[in-house]
Amino acid sequence: MWFVVGTAVVLLSVGAVLAVRAVARQARARADPAVAGVGVRPRALISGLAVSGWVLVYAAVASNLPFLHHDTIAGSALAAPPELVRAGQPSTVTGKAPAPDPMAALKVGDCVEVPIEQARNAAGDPTWKAGTPEPSDCASVDANYRVLQIGPDSCTDPLYTLESAPHDKTGKVRYHLCLTFDWRAGVCYDTTNMDVPSKVDCAATGEHIVQATAVFVNSTSGAGCPRDGRGAVWVVWNKLQLTVCFRGSDNPGK
Repeated sequence: MWFVVGTAVVLLSVGAVLAVRAVARQARARADPAVAGVGVRPRALISGLAVSGWVLVYAAVASNLPFLHHDTIAGSALAAPPELVRAGQPSTVTGKAPAPDPMAALKVGDCVEVPIEQARNAAGDPTWKAGTPEPSDCASVDANYRVLQIGPDSCTDPLYTLESAPHDKTGKVRYHLCLTFDWRAGVCYDTTNMDVPSKVDCAATGEHIVQATAVFVNSTSGAGCPRDGRGAVWVVWNKLQLTVCFRGSDNPGK
């Protein structure tokens, strides 16, 4: 670059000197007709020197302008940084939508599995604690509860024994799920503890394995229970207004 600049300076300097002399000679020629004026060739030489000098100056300057410099640099492009969000303003970036709640899709008559765990009450006496309900096939021995009512209103059916009321992030109840134990005619149960009976295969053996023969809602009488060769056995829940009938040979627990 410096060589180009130096050459340009020399050409422009020589051109300037020749131009000054040409102007002086031309002035004398006007004053004295005997003095010859500047010819065409000297004028062309001066013009050529000036043009060449300025071309070299432009080339030197242009080669160092950032917007005309086109060096290629190897590397990888970086992603643009995320846009900043001002303090106090919510971001418009949203996460994944929450997964749908399968319990909210349940209908009256559907079954659920409710794990029953041993616990102790405030006095230290043994009791039972219901776990989180999950949808279940009514034909499964794990489906121990049935849906009586589901919706925005609290449980009102006298037959319900469990209520689940999940809340959203604001603390508002999303729905009330009202459940009752799933007594069904023809299904066998282990009634060792009648407070927490469980469905079992009818091939199971045990002192308190029973088979339901009929279920009467809004009834506290066993008069309508089917009878076999050994009669009939039934259990009444007065508060629930429920009667469940068993085979005459069965021995329900307490």
